[in-house]
Amino acid sequence: MKHILFALESFFPTHCAGTEIYILNLCKYFMAKGWQVSVLIANSSDLEDYIYEGITVYTFQIPSKPNVKELNGLIPPHGINHFISRIKEIKPDIVHFHSFGRAINGFHLKAVKELGIKTAFTPHLGGFFCIKGDVRLNGKQNCDGWIDEKRCMSCLFQSKGKNKFIANLLGFLIQKLNKLTTQHKKLSPVLFQAHHRKNELNRVNKYADLIFAIAPWIQKAFEINGIKKAQLIPQGISPVFFKQNTKQQINKSTNQLHFAFIGRMHPSKGFHLLKKAWENLKGNQARLSIITNPSGGETEYFEKHKAWGQKQDNIIWIESLSQQEVAKYLNKVDVLILPSISNEVSPLVILEAATRKIPVIGSDYIAIKGMIKDGINGLLFKNGDPEQLKFQIQKCIDDKEIITQLSSNIEKPYSMNEVAEIVEQNYGLIIQQND
Repeated sequence: MKHILFALESFFPTHCAGTEIYILNLCKYFMAKGWQVSVLIANSSDLEDYIYEGITVYTFQIPSKPNVKELNGLIPPHGINHFISRIKEIKPDIVHFHSFGRAINGFHLKAVKELGIKTAFTPHLGGFFCIKGDVRLNGKQNCDGWIDEKRCMSCLFQSKGKNKFIANLLGFLIQKLNKLTTQHKKLSPVLFQAHHRKNELNRVNKYADLIFAIAPWIQKAFEINGIKKAQLIPQGISPVFFKQNTKQQINKSTNQLHFAFIGRMHPSKGFHLLKKAWENLKGNQARLSIITNPSGGETEYFEKHKAWGQKQDNIIWIESLSQQEVAKYLNKVDVLILPSISNEVSPLVILEAATRKIPVIGSDYIAIKGMIKDGINGLLFKNGDPEQLKFQIQKCIDDKEIITQLSSNIEKPYSMNEVAEIVEQNYGLIIQQND
C-alpha cells in the first residue's frame, strides 16, 4: 500500500478554507481507493497529532512569531528540522505540498526531495506569484504573474505610495544589489521579497516531480516564468454539491430575488464593497444571505460587518455551515455575489453555485475573470468598485430575465473525484519510476 502525505500549513477542524476543503476531498478519494493517507501541518501551540474523519494529522513545531529573515528567504524557516524528522518518521512514498507560506515553503520541498521521496506541488493562492498577494500590476490591472525583481519591487513601492519614477528606480537598484551576495547582510530583509519569490519558483521547478495548475491563469503564470512541466487540471468540488439539487426556476413576476455571499469574512473577499453597494440599491427589493466564518486575525472586520448585517431586515447572517448544509442552502439562491479583491486562484464557490446553474456577479480579478464571461454565464464589475457592483445587482433586480439567460450558459463543473482520478494517474507515473 502506497502512502501519500499532504503537506500544508493548516487543516480541519481549526481551519476550513478552500485549500483545506480541497485536501479533505483528496484524502477521502484516496482512502476509498486503498491508499494510506495522512496530513502534515505546522503548529505553534501544543497541538499533538490527531485524527480527523479517519485521517491521521501529524504536526510539527514552529515558533509563534516568524523571523523577518525566514519570511524573505534569507534563511530556512524555523521548524524545518522538526519537519524533516517527522518526514523520516512517517516515511511516505509521495509528499504533495499545497501552497507555500511562512511555515512550509520551497526549502521543505527541497528537503523532502533530497530524502529520495517523490514530490508534488499545487499552489492555491496568488501570493505564490505575487509579493503583494493581489496579482494586480501597479494596482491598476491584472498581472500575468511574471516574477521579475525590478517590476515586482516597483509594483510594491507604488502600492505604498511612491510615484512611478521613484518606484522604478528603487526596483532597479534593489535588483542590482540583490545580485551582490556581499550586500545581503547589509540590506533590509524586506527588500528580498521578489528575490525570494523567484528562488521559490526555481525550487519548485527543480525539486517537484509533479506540478499542478488548477486554473488556466496559473498555468500561464508557470509558463511565462519558464516552468514547462506544470500540468493544467480542472478545479473540482466536493461530490456533495451534486446531491440534493432541488433548485427551482425563478418566478419572474412575484419572487423577491435572493442573493448570497459565501466565503470567509476577510477584507480580501471584498465584503465591504458589497455592504456599500447593498446600502445604495434603489428600493432594495431583494434579500441577501451571508454565509460566512471568521477569518484568523480579522476579528474586528468580522464583528463590524456582522453587527451591520444583523440590523438589516433583508439580510440573513449565517455562520459555520457544513458543505452539505451549503449545498442544500444553494437551492434557495438566485444569484451569487463574489466581490473578491485579491487572493483567489479558482474560487470553489463559483463551481459550487454552477451545480445549481446559479449565475455569479464577480469582480474582474484575474481568477474570477477566468471563470466568468461577462454577460454570458455571469456578470463582472471593476475590481474594487462598489458602484459598478451596485449597478450589476440592480440590473438583475430590474430584469430577472437576465438571470435566466445567464443560467442557461453555465456548464456543469467537475467533481473532486474526477480531479483526484487525474492526480492519482500522475502519482502512478512517478511511482513507477522507482519500481
